[in-house]
Amino acid sequence: MKIRAKLSLHPKQRIAFESTATEIGYGGAAGGGKSFFLRAYAIFAASQVPGLQVYLFRKHYDELVRNHVDGTGGFREVLAPWIDAKKARVLQDQVQFWNGSKIHLCHCSQQKDLEKFLGPEMHLLLIDQAEQFPERWLRYLRHRVRMSKELKDKIPENLRVLFPRIILSFNPGGISHAYLRKQFVKAQRPLTVWRTEPKEGGFLRQFIPAYLRDNPSLDEAEYTNALMGLNDEQLVRALLEGDFDALVGNFFVRYEENKHVKPDFIPPTHWFKFRTFDWGGAEPFCVYWWCVSDGEPFVYGKETRWFPRGALVAYREWYGCNPDKPAEGLWMRNEHIASGILARTPEQTSGITITDSLPFQDRGMSNAGKKYTIADLFFEAGCPLTLGNTARIHGWSQVNDRLLGRDDVPLIYFTESCVYARDYLPAIPRSDKNPEDAVDSGETTHSPDCIRLACTARPLTKDAPQEKPHTFVHNKGETLTPQGILEWLKKQVTSSVRNR
Repeated sequence: MKIRAKLSLHPKQRIAFESTATEIGYGGAAGGGKSFFLRAYAIFAASQVPGLQVYLFRKHYDELVRNHVDGTGGFREVLAPWIDAKKARVLQDQVQFWNGSKIHLCHCSQQKDLEKFLGPEMHLLLIDQAEQFPERWLRYLRHRVRMSKELKDKIPENLRVLFPRIILSFNPGGISHAYLRKQFVKAQRPLTVWRTEPKEGGFLRQFIPAYLRDNPSLDEAEYTNALMGLNDEQLVRALLEGDFDALVGNFFVRYEENKHVKPDFIPPTHWFKFRTFDWGGAEPFCVYWWCVSDGEPFVYGKETRWFPRGALVAYREWYGCNPDKPAEGLWMRNEHIASGILARTPEQTSGITITDSLPFQDRGMSNAGKKYTIADLFFEAGCPLTLGNTARIHGWSQVNDRLLGRDDVPLIYFTESCVYARDYLPAIPRSDKNPEDAVDSGETTHSPDCIRLACTARPLTKDAPQEKPHTFVHNKGETLTPQGILEWLKKQVTSSVRNR
């Protein structure tokens, strides 16, 4: 029943295998042998700990099967001796072992898929290509990782301290690039093991860099040529060198889920409210409802809420996309989008909906000989559009400044239901043509463009410096304020009267 030959590890995989950390980020260059390591460790752990529940995630089901079940070095090939001996079974969504342990094969391509994992106790969580999972998904899955004391006491003593455990494999880029870069790659020196804060799960965390040269099972030259075929210099450098500082998806590094996301609420009636809108047909459209805080505490439900004065809060989101393919739009009629916006606005607002120049352009639309723009159709539907400030560099600067805020207190926030803002703002890539700009097309751009319009509509302002009180230097060298001068004059008058 020995399968050691088929589970042979190269040196960098061995470092990960022998790590004492309970939350490992194994990442870097493409082709570093990360996926095989996840399978190898899953098999080892399941065989050593009876009843262990291992959850192996990949974003798409076909990738999960192709890479981990049927591919070279997949579960069917590696476990063939155990399968023949009736000690293991590979099913459609599970790998079962003779000792009651299971490797659950899971995919999670959209928000609703997370609902399947509300109850299970995950003893070992493995996420392959974690950069494809939004930050909030990674955090959600992490909070499902736990183990009962009864089971932990049954684990061999030399392995007990390693469970429950999380291992993420990832490359630069992807929707969670900024989060993984900050929390793993840049948090400590590579290979350092450190304890995270309670809000990060309190695990012992370690980042183990992996490079193509670490994987002797691949032809380095051949794999390099395949990457060069991407024809994107920055992306190739990121994937080939494991460079998380390449200009890929790290434009808004100041965004932090824990700082900039708040529970849903309806703002006080007297707060100023407006909307921003990014039009889309074949591509998604995006609408945000914004309010501007007056800086005073308010009660919502049973809780007292507070936002700093002048802070922008996106309290509602409507993202018009195919739920199964977020990069695809819905091709909704313009009047239906307009009526949908109004139907989703039960509270009183300013009625202002700010957008860019596209809806005002002549796109050849006409009716009975009369030319129409998209903006005309919205106006007739009762949702007039207002052309906003579309200056990109200035707008991104305003977004960054609001993310940073003042005295480490942000001046822009998003409610929990603004899921696409939370996904795409930290994921939008930097432009390879201008490092001061973000890319201007693609899946990640619609939501940030909408956010940029809000920030340019309400630019940050600085308070005028307060005038210093006029001072008077007494002949004894004392500096007197106006009040001090008055007191001094009174003394002079009193003294003069006495001397008469």
